[in-house]
Amino acid sequence: MAALGTATPAERSSSWWAITAQCAGGLALYAAVSLSAALLSGSAVLGAVVSGLVTLAVVAAWRRWQRGTRTPPPPSARAHDPGFWGLVLFGLVLCFVGGQTLAVWIHARYGSSAFDSVQGAQNAVPVLLLLFALVVAAPAGEEALMRGLVYPLLRRRWTVLASALASSATFAVLHGNPVQIAVALPLGVLLAFVYEHVHRIWPVILLHALFNLASALVPVSLVTVLATPAVFCVVLAGAAAAIAAVHPGRQPRAAAS
Repeated sequence: MAALGTATPAERSSSWWAITAQCAGGLALYAAVSLSAALLSGSAVLGAVVSGLVTLAVVAAWRRWQRGTRTPPPPSARAHDPGFWGLVLFGLVLCFVGGQTLAVWIHARYGSSAFDSVQGAQNAVPVLLLLFALVVAAPAGEEALMRGLVYPLLRRRWTVLASALASSATFAVLHGNPVQIAVALPLGVLLAFVYEHVHRIWPVILLHALFNLASALVPVSLVTVLATPAVFCVVLAGAAAAIAAVHPGRQPRAAAS
């Protein structure tokens, strides 16, 4: 443990009170900026764009302040192996197919007025703005918030798995409807494990952007054909196996990353 005078802010603020306050502050900022921008502009998509960019900037400043003059931990040895990234991309594909088919099945069987509202807001904006929101602003803001802020804070007290599950559940619930929760939950766990290996947010932002780009490009009709319990159960089981293979194993708790 560093002496008080030389300790970073992260090393001086690992109590549950400090962790909870910082997580709540980040989530409140994200929601408040998104809602305010949406009300002022009349577009939920534009609100998400503004919120994503503001959150990225604030979290980047917070991370620099937390580390002080220290550099982030180096990536793990596995993160330098091309095979590891091949496994990550394979897991990403399985998370996409499994999550999307489950989401389509849930919507067809139970419906979701909240998801329909999201779709309506997306259909009401120009395509270029929607693509920017899906592929740039949303991945940047969501990953800055969840993997750049919430996950590292939880890791000060919890194991990799507990922190990944808690941050991913928060990430999923943040979407506000069961259709998107089905898509976001497995993705969040995979990205948390990747972050644990690299200790930087830009790789998980890129992976999230690829995931969202696929959701914009893959025809809904194709996903609908595959949206059966047999398919999504098998694919999600494969995704779980791939995610387990990416798990970094027993790692020390990080004070700041």
